[in-house]
Amino acid sequence: MPEIASTLDAVTVFPDRARVLRRGRVKLEPGEHHLDFSGLPMTLLADSVRASGRGSARARLLGVGVRVQNYLETPAETVRELEAKIQAATDADADLAARAEVLDKAQKALDGLAAQSDMFARGLALRDRSTSDQGAVFDFITERSFTLQAEILTIARERRGLAQEIDRLKRELAQRKGARPRQRYTATVEVEVTAAGELDLELTYIVQPASWQALYDLRLAETDIAATYLAEITQSTGEDWTDVSLTLSTARPALALVIPELDPWYVGPRPAPVIRPQMMAAPMAASRAMAGGAGMADEAFAAEAPAEEAFLELPSAAVSEAGAALTYQIPGRASIPSGPPNGGESRKVTVASFNLLPQLDVITAPRHEPVGYRRARARNDSPYTLLPGTAQLFEGDDYLGATRLDLVAPGQEIALALGADERIRIERKLAARDVDKTLLADRRRIRSKFRIEVENLRDVPQVVVVRDQLPVSRHEQIKIKLEAAEPRPAKHSELNQLEWKLTLEKGARQVIQFEYSVEFPRTMDVVGLE
Repeated sequence: MPEIASTLDAVTVFPDRARVLRRGRVKLEPGEHHLDFSGLPMTLLADSVRASGRGSARARLLGVGVRVQNYLETPAETVRELEAKIQAATDADADLAARAEVLDKAQKALDGLAAQSDMFARGLALRDRSTSDQGAVFDFITERSFTLQAEILTIARERRGLAQEIDRLKRELAQRKGARPRQRYTATVEVEVTAAGELDLELTYIVQPASWQALYDLRLAETDIAATYLAEITQSTGEDWTDVSLTLSTARPALALVIPELDPWYVGPRPAPVIRPQMMAAPMAASRAMAGGAGMADEAFAAEAPAEEAFLELPSAAVSEAGAALTYQIPGRASIPSGPPNGGESRKVTVASFNLLPQLDVITAPRHEPVGYRRARARNDSPYTLLPGTAQLFEGDDYLGATRLDLVAPGQEIALALGADERIRIERKLAARDVDKTLLADRRRIRSKFRIEVENLRDVPQVVVVRDQLPVSRHEQIKIKLEAAEPRPAKHSELNQLEWKLTLEKGARQVIQFEYSVEFPRTMDVVGLE
């Protein structure tokens, strides 16, 4: 069967998988042909393999088959490179070991020569050798010993470094090898050619695991927010995506064809318990324990329920909608290497960059904490739907921290917390508290007055939103009333939450005062008051 030399050309990454497109060209004569696309990863879904083609040859597609092919050597290029590096490092270590053995023998021979002190003494006694000759011999032995020891130490250091490198390469190889490293899929495309010519074939298939998630860099400047929309892509398919056309999609193929159906939801009276004779003497504590267990189960269920010079140009993806899904076509080409099976390094690509026009203000709730927190609100005027993801916040070159962005469609508003602003001074204190001495209709009334002082220490005007609250009654006999407020709050919710919106000039200070009363029966013990 002729094998097609194919290249991986395009990849569409979904949140939990990817669709890969391979292209290959072949020249065919009339007749039936079986064309092989070999070396496909074992992570592909065999049922997803599809083929198509066009060209000067007149041909008809007969079918596509997939089979497992075994190799004597691991077919993955990166794995083969690692194996070659390990073999080269092992050979180098063996060469160093042989050199070390020769040097060790030379050192032993030199030590043996130095041990012949009686022979040197006999030569001096017989006057066959002079003391200078003997000194020259000892100098030679000493100098040669230093040289040999230096070479032996150098080889030991080199072997130690090689051992560390071999260990690192083996660990990386173990990560990259899959469960069946010497197996790959081969897809066979059967075509019938009626007129000779060239045929461009395309093979598509789904692979796992592969995923992408949205990330953002948001940099606050004086007049705008520079937003960079990123995609973090991770894939461990066993196939490197090198220089491919990359598309990101929000579609979930595993869910797209499943329509949820509801089963009937029945309610009825609780059935009476069946009391057997041997159970008559059981203590009532058992039923109470059962009731308590059911209550804990309900609480557990409730707890489980669901309760961000010339500058480098950044590319922008072409965005389109396909049904309920969004797709982002990344401009240019990209390379995403395959990581180890248990999850590897991720690669970030830029989807788009755009500017947002923020409205800045300061939010404070001094009842909890006398601190003002800066907030930026901006309308998403870009054509991009901002998917849920983590946003890294910067102000100029200063890193503020990370936040979580929810889904923001074009035209919707983004709200970003920018951290505490120490230059907005806030103080809240109890100004007065009175308990009426006269009991009207056997009821007690407590009046509380609070004072909030806000001062702008920044060198520009600031909008400060002050939030406070009154108690909320949980009993019909407890009456709570806002008696006075200066200035009047802009908002007063049904849950007695108050909100003032202040505009403070540079160095300006404003005081908020409000008073409320709590009235309740004299005999009632009320808890929860400040």
